[in-house]
Amino acid sequence: MKGFFITGTDTDVGKTIVTTLLLHTLQQNGVSSIAYKPVQSGAEWKDEKWVAPDVEMYRRVAHVNEEECCTYLLKTPCSPHLAAKLDGVTIDPKEIVSHVRLLQETYECVLVEGAGGIAVPLVDDAYMIADLAADLQLPVIIVARTGVGTINHTVLTIEYAKKRGLSLAGIVMNGFSEPPTDVEMDNVRMIEKMTGIPVIGMIPYMNPIRFDEVNGIWKGEWWR
Repeated sequence: MKGFFITGTDTDVGKTIVTTLLLHTLQQNGVSSIAYKPVQSGAEWKDEKWVAPDVEMYRRVAHVNEEECCTYLLKTPCSPHLAAKLDGVTIDPKEIVSHVRLLQETYECVLVEGAGGIAVPLVDDAYMIADLAADLQLPVIIVARTGVGTINHTVLTIEYAKKRGLSLAGIVMNGFSEPPTDVEMDNVRMIEKMTGIPVIGMIPYMNPIRFDEVNGIWKGEWWR
Protein backbone atom coordinates (compact mmCIF):
# COMPACT_ATOMS: atom_id res chain seq x y z
CA MET A 1 0.00 0.00 0.00
CA LYS A 2 1.37 3.40 -1.02
CA GLY A 3 -1.60 5.67 -0.58
CA PHE A 4 -5.33 5.97 -0.05
CA PHE A 5 -8.41 6.20 -2.23
CA ILE A 6 -10.76 9.01 -1.15
CA THR A 7 -14.42 8.64 -2.07
CA GLY A 8 -17.66 10.02 -0.65
CA THR A 9 -21.28 9.31 0.09
CA ASP A 10 -22.26 11.87 -2.56
CA THR A 11 -20.95 14.67 -4.73
CA ASP A 12 -19.90 17.95 -3.05
CA VAL A 13 -19.50 16.15 0.26
CA GLY A 14 -15.96 17.44 0.81
CA LYS A 15 -13.66 14.90 -0.86
CA THR A 16 -11.39 17.59 -2.27
CA ILE A 17 -11.10 19.38 1.07
CA VAL A 18 -10.23 16.14 2.84
CA THR A 19 -7.73 15.17 0.13
CA THR A 20 -6.11 18.60 0.29
CA LEU A 21 -5.89 18.58 4.09
CA LEU A 22 -4.32 15.12 4.04
CA LEU A 23 -1.83 16.17 1.37
CA HIS A 24 -0.87 19.30 3.27
CA THR A 25 -0.40 17.36 6.51
CA LEU A 26 1.71 14.68 4.85
CA GLN A 27 3.98 17.17 3.13
CA GLN A 28 4.32 19.27 6.29
CA ASN A 29 5.51 16.13 8.07
CA GLY A 30 8.13 15.33 5.49
CA VAL A 31 6.25 12.58 3.66
CA SER A 32 6.78 12.66 -0.10
CA SER A 33 3.21 12.71 -1.35
CA ILE A 34 0.87 13.82 -4.13
CA ALA A 35 -2.87 14.09 -4.74
CA TYR A 36 -4.25 12.68 -7.97
CA LYS A 37 -7.66 13.25 -9.57
CA PRO A 38 -7.98 10.60 -12.31
CA VAL A 39 -11.08 12.08 -13.95
CA GLN A 40 -12.20 15.68 -13.48
CA SER A 41 -15.42 16.83 -15.07
CA GLY A 42 -16.47 20.48 -15.02
CA ALA A 43 -13.12 21.93 -16.11
CA GLU A 44 -12.67 25.70 -15.70
CA TRP A 45 -11.10 28.17 -18.15
CA LYS A 46 -8.28 30.01 -16.38
CA ASP A 47 -5.18 31.80 -17.62
CA GLU A 48 -5.88 30.85 -21.25
CA LYS A 49 -6.24 27.12 -20.54
CA TRP A 50 -8.61 24.53 -19.10
CA VAL A 51 -7.80 23.57 -15.52
CA ALA A 52 -9.08 21.00 -13.04
CA PRO A 53 -10.77 22.78 -10.08
CA ASP A 54 -9.80 20.05 -7.63
CA VAL A 55 -6.16 20.17 -8.70
CA GLU A 56 -6.25 23.95 -8.28
CA MET A 57 -7.27 23.35 -4.65
CA TYR A 58 -4.32 20.99 -4.15
CA ARG A 59 -1.97 23.60 -5.57
CA ARG A 60 -3.09 26.22 -3.07
CA VAL A 61 -1.52 24.39 -0.17
CA ALA A 62 0.95 21.85 -1.50
CA HIS A 63 3.79 21.40 -3.94
CA VAL A 64 2.34 19.45 -6.86
CA ASN A 65 3.05 19.13 -10.54
CA GLU A 66 -0.20 19.94 -12.34
CA GLU A 67 0.50 17.48 -15.14
CA GLU A 68 0.89 14.62 -12.65
CA CYS A 69 -2.42 15.29 -10.92
CA CYS A 70 -5.04 14.50 -13.57
CA THR A 71 -5.38 12.13 -16.53
CA TYR A 72 -8.80 13.03 -17.95
CA LEU A 73 -9.94 16.66 -17.87
CA LEU A 74 -13.53 16.97 -19.11
CA LYS A 75 -15.43 20.19 -19.71
CA THR A 76 -19.03 19.13 -19.07
CA PRO A 77 -20.01 19.29 -15.36
CA CYS A 78 -21.78 15.95 -14.97
CA SER A 79 -21.07 12.27 -14.27
CA PRO A 80 -17.69 11.29 -15.78
CA HIS A 81 -19.15 8.65 -18.10
CA LEU A 82 -21.50 11.20 -19.70
CA ALA A 83 -18.99 14.06 -19.66
CA ALA A 84 -16.54 11.85 -21.55
CA LYS A 85 -19.18 10.92 -24.10
CA LEU A 86 -20.21 14.55 -24.64
CA ASP A 87 -16.57 15.66 -24.93
CA GLY A 88 -15.70 12.84 -27.34
CA VAL A 89 -13.22 11.24 -24.93
CA THR A 90 -12.72 7.55 -24.19
CA ILE A 91 -11.75 6.81 -20.60
CA ASP A 92 -9.32 3.90 -20.34
CA PRO A 93 -9.09 2.56 -16.76
CA LYS A 94 -5.77 0.88 -17.56
CA GLU A 95 -4.27 4.30 -18.30
CA ILE A 96 -5.40 5.54 -14.88
CA VAL A 97 -3.93 2.52 -13.10
CA SER A 98 -0.65 2.96 -14.98
CA HIS A 99 -0.56 6.63 -14.00
CA VAL A 100 -0.99 5.73 -10.32
CA ARG A 101 1.72 3.07 -10.49
CA LEU A 102 4.15 5.63 -11.93
CA LEU A 103 3.29 8.07 -9.15
CA GLN A 104 3.85 5.34 -6.57
CA GLU A 105 7.36 4.83 -7.91
CA THR A 106 8.09 8.50 -7.19
CA TYR A 107 6.11 9.28 -4.03
CA GLU A 108 5.78 7.62 -0.64
CA CYS A 109 2.03 8.28 -0.56
CA VAL A 110 -0.45 8.83 -3.40
CA LEU A 111 -3.90 10.19 -2.55
CA VAL A 112 -6.38 9.26 -5.28
CA GLU A 113 -9.59 11.29 -5.23
CA GLY A 114 -12.61 9.70 -6.87
CA ALA A 115 -15.50 11.45 -8.61
CA GLY A 116 -18.83 11.76 -6.80
CA GLY A 117 -19.73 8.63 -4.85
CA ILE A 118 -18.41 5.11 -4.98
CA ALA A 119 -21.05 3.88 -7.46
CA VAL A 120 -20.45 6.66 -10.00
CA PRO A 121 -19.84 5.23 -13.49
CA LEU A 122 -16.63 6.02 -15.35
CA VAL A 123 -17.35 3.93 -18.45
CA ASP A 124 -21.13 3.59 -18.74
CA ASP A 125 -22.25 0.72 -16.49
CA ALA A 126 -19.14 -1.35 -17.25
CA TYR A 127 -16.69 0.36 -14.88
CA MET A 128 -17.45 2.25 -11.70
CA ILE A 129 -15.46 4.23 -9.13
CA ALA A 130 -15.58 1.09 -6.97
CA ASP A 131 -13.90 -0.88 -9.76
CA LEU A 132 -11.10 1.67 -9.93
CA ALA A 133 -10.57 1.54 -6.17
CA ALA A 134 -10.41 -2.26 -6.38
CA ASP A 135 -7.92 -2.22 -9.28
CA LEU A 136 -5.68 0.23 -7.42
CA GLN A 137 -5.80 -1.92 -4.27
CA LEU A 138 -5.71 1.12 -2.02
CA PRO A 139 -7.48 1.39 1.35
CA VAL A 140 -10.55 3.59 1.04
CA ILE A 141 -11.40 6.68 3.07
CA ILE A 142 -15.09 7.60 2.89
CA VAL A 143 -16.08 11.25 3.29
CA ALA A 144 -19.56 11.80 4.72
CA ARG A 145 -21.75 14.69 5.80
CA THR A 146 -22.73 15.27 9.42
CA GLY A 147 -26.44 16.14 9.24
CA VAL A 148 -29.77 14.43 8.74
CA GLY A 149 -29.56 11.62 6.17
CA THR A 150 -25.91 10.85 6.66
CA ILE A 151 -26.54 7.59 8.54
CA ASN A 152 -28.45 6.14 5.60
CA HIS A 153 -26.04 7.43 2.97
CA THR A 154 -22.94 6.33 4.84
CA VAL A 155 -24.21 2.88 5.79
CA LEU A 156 -25.30 2.18 2.21
CA THR A 157 -21.94 3.36 0.85
CA ILE A 158 -20.03 1.14 3.26
CA GLU A 159 -22.20 -1.90 2.59
CA TYR A 160 -21.66 -1.43 -1.15
CA ALA A 161 -17.91 -1.06 -0.62
CA LYS A 162 -17.77 -4.22 1.48
CA LYS A 163 -19.66 -6.21 -1.14
CA ARG A 164 -17.15 -5.05 -3.73
CA GLY A 165 -14.33 -6.34 -1.52
CA LEU A 166 -12.79 -2.95 -0.79
CA SER A 167 -10.54 -2.36 2.20
CA LEU A 168 -11.93 0.50 4.31
CA ALA A 169 -9.47 2.68 6.25
CA GLY A 170 -12.14 4.80 7.93
CA ILE A 171 -14.67 7.61 7.64
CA VAL A 172 -14.07 11.35 7.68
CA MET A 173 -17.17 13.40 8.51
CA ASN A 174 -17.22 16.93 7.14
CA GLY A 175 -19.33 19.93 8.18
CA PHE A 176 -19.62 19.81 11.98
CA SER A 177 -21.04 22.71 13.96
CA GLU A 178 -18.70 24.37 16.44
CA PRO A 179 -19.16 22.84 18.94
CA PRO A 180 -20.74 19.70 17.40
CA THR A 181 -24.43 19.23 18.16
CA ASP A 182 -25.90 16.23 19.95
CA VAL A 183 -27.49 15.16 16.66
CA GLU A 184 -24.16 15.24 14.84
CA MET A 185 -22.38 13.28 17.55
CA ASP A 186 -25.14 10.70 17.62
CA ASN A 187 -24.72 10.31 13.85
CA VAL A 188 -21.05 9.51 14.50
CA ARG A 189 -21.99 6.98 17.16
CA MET A 190 -24.64 5.25 15.05
CA ILE A 191 -22.51 5.08 11.91
CA GLU A 192 -19.65 3.44 13.81
CA LYS A 193 -22.03 1.08 15.59
CA MET A 194 -23.89 0.04 12.43
CA THR A 195 -20.86 -0.38 10.16
CA GLY A 196 -17.96 -1.31 12.42
CA ILE A 197 -15.87 1.30 10.59
CA PRO A 198 -14.28 4.07 12.72
CA VAL A 199 -14.76 7.79 12.15
CA ILE A 200 -11.12 8.84 11.88
CA GLY A 201 -11.67 12.54 11.19
CA MET A 202 -14.14 15.31 12.10
CA ILE A 203 -13.95 18.55 10.11
CA PRO A 204 -15.92 21.70 11.07
CA TYR A 205 -18.03 23.54 8.53
CA MET A 206 -16.26 26.55 7.02
CA ASN A 207 -17.75 28.92 4.46
CA PRO A 208 -15.97 30.24 2.55
CA ILE A 209 -12.88 28.12 2.99
CA ARG A 210 -9.48 29.49 2.05
CA PHE A 211 -5.85 28.89 2.86
CA ASP A 212 -3.86 31.63 4.58
CA GLU A 213 -0.47 31.24 2.89
CA VAL A 214 1.20 33.75 5.23
CA ASN A 215 0.28 31.90 8.42
CA GLY A 216 0.01 28.45 6.84
CA ILE A 217 -3.48 27.72 8.15
CA TRP A 218 -6.98 27.11 6.82
CA LYS A 219 -9.51 29.86 7.52
CA GLY A 220 -13.25 30.02 7.19
CA GLU A 221 -16.45 31.28 8.71
CA TRP A 222 -17.63 28.76 11.27
CA TRP A 223 -21.22 27.62 10.87
CA ARG A 224 -23.16 27.70 14.17
